[in-house]
Amino acid sequence: MSHKEELDWRKCSACGLLQHKSHLRCLRCKHNRFNIISPTGTCKLVTYTILKAPPAEFRDKSSYALGIVEFSNGIKAIGQISTETNLVTGMELKPFYTKICNNLDGKEVYAYVFQPN
Repeated sequence: MSHKEELDWRKCSACGLLQHKSHLRCLRCKHNRFNIISPTGTCKLVTYTILKAPPAEFRDKSSYALGIVEFSNGIKAIGQISTETNLVTGMELKPFYTKICNNLDGKEVYAYVFQPN
């Protein structure tokens, strides 16, 4: 699976509802046929928070920013933000795929992180 596929969503071919790919049927009309929608371009910060007491996997960080972003085609994602300073809702960010931590078993965990343009 490519990194980009992890952010793909589904658009119902009957009613047009955009929803996460984990749903097997449309949440609105219960239709079961979808078009795959990939995120396009940069994204905008919808909201964010600064975690001051991160989970054990992030023990090397005293805090970090976590945000919800929305791409121009409506796809939303949640992920870490590369900085904790000068964050403003509505600002443009771009995603990059990187190691974010080691889990409690010592395995590397990779995910999208969003950084200001």
